[in-house]
Amino acid sequence: MNKIDKYLVQLRLVLLRGAESMGLVLVVLILVYLLLGAASGDYVISVIANISLFISAVTPQAIIGAAIVFGLVNYLQKK
Repeated sequence: MNKIDKYLVQLRLVLLRGAESMGLVLVVLILVYLLLGAASGDYVISVIANISLFISAVTPQAIIGAAIVFGLVNYLQKK
């Protein structure tokens, strides 16, 4: 059982590191778009368009629900 726990902890760390890296890539692409505007290229513009579509599709109720779930998870982990 101890071996499985170590593997799952390592897997979680790798997945979190990957998510952080992808978030950093998005931030860099947004920064490139802000600096270069329309001249930043088709890929960057398509990423910005997808982000804006995602933001417009998310409702305030979904944001509140996600915040409640996040708060409950934090509360239960500290308990």
